Order: sequence, then C-alpha cells, then structure tokens
Amino acid sequence: MKILAHATRAAALLVAAAAALPIHAGYDIDFGASIRNGDVKDLYLAISSRYFERDRPTVERWSTRYDNPDDLAICLFIAKRSRKTPEMVSDLRRTGLSWWEISLRLGVPPDAWFVPTKRDPGPPYGNAYGYWKKHRRQPSAMRLTDQDMRNLIAVRIIHDYYGTSVDVAMEWRASGRDLPSLMADEYGRRHGAHRGRHRSDDDESDDDSDDQGSDDHHKKTGRGHGKHKHG
Repeated sequence: MKILAHATRAAALLVAAAAALPIHAGYDIDFGASIRNGDVKDLYLAISSRYFERDRPTVERWSTRYDNPDDLAICLFIAKRSRKTPEMVSDLRRTGLSWWEISLRLGVPPDAWFVPTKRDPGPPYGNAYGYWKKHRRQPSAMRLTDQDMRNLIAVRIIHDYYGTSVDVAMEWRASGRDLPSLMADEYGRRHGAHRGRHRSDDDESDDDSDDQGSDDHHKKTGRGHGKHKHG
C-alpha cells in the first residue's frame, strides 16, 4: 500500500509539473515584413497566433470579441489547456462566470497559471500567489479576480515567449500596461521597430514623444489594462 501511495503522489506531481510547463519556451522570432511596422495590435495577433498555435485569421476573429486584449489571451489559454474550443470558453464567459470559475470548470490545473518564484511577488500578484500557496491542493478555495487572471496570463506569456525570468516579467506587468504593449516593447528591443503602445493612423505625429517615453521605461526596468465585454 505504501508503494502504491508513493507512486500515486509521484504521478500527481508529474501531472502538476506538466501543467506548469510553458506552451513555448523562449519562442520569439522576427516576423519581418509579415506584420505592419509600428502596429502593436498586428504584432500582438502574430505573437498570439504563434504562442497558442492557432492560425492568424482565427486569432484575429476572436480578438474582436474582447475590448481588453488581455482577455483574448486568457480565453485562448483556457481553450489550449482544457482542449476545448474558444467558442465554449466564450459561451461560459457570457453567462457571467469569472475567468477563474471558467478555468476551474473546464479543468485547467491551477498550476498552469503560475510561474514559480522564490521571492514574495508583492502587488499586484501577492493575493493570487498567496491563494496558490495556501490552497494549491484545493483549487475551489481559491478566489481570483479577473484582474488577477490578467496579471497572471501576462507574466506567463512574457516568461514563456521571450524566456525572461519571472521577476522581470512581473516587473514589466506591474507598470500597469497591457500585454500587447509589453510584448511590443520587448520585440522592439530584440528586433527593432515597434514601440509598446496602441497605435492608430492619427498617431504618426507622436513618434518622437512615444520613443522618448519608451526609452525612459527601458532605463527604469532594464528593458524595454482596459475595459472588457463578455465574449
């Protein structure tokens, strides 16, 4: 019986470890001319397509359902980890469920949302990580807000996609900026072009001031949120 118990615990640990693995580890590439220069949304859709292993038209179609781009990432993440369709995730969202409730209902392991860190992450992550450490084996006791989930998915994707440390990813997100802007900043640092801000055709005249603001951010961090409608 003891051997069986040990084997069961070991299997459970392996499942948890597999759930926590990134979808891609440091999977950054230069998209070149396939994306419009300076278009943060276009870059974000390309990155999302690569990270979530979905074709670009599908990602672009789903992006129109969420005013907050972080919510697009949450929807696709839950779909990926639960092996369900984005349609099913979106249907549950429309019923009024929180992102955390949807994640639990569709069987996404809680560990999938958290990148382990050796230090106390502090705000805005302290509440979520506190629940995780205390109720890791009892997910139903965890109470994570939609904003907690947006912060967690941002850290997870930055860490996975660019291979940055969790501490650096947390520092970037703590600035309060949305995921597309953060991803664009790091893309620009690595490949040139693309500064981290949402951009429209009327923004061309703002290039100089925008570049200065981005440079200031890089000096502070060493590198280079939004409303939501239920999808």
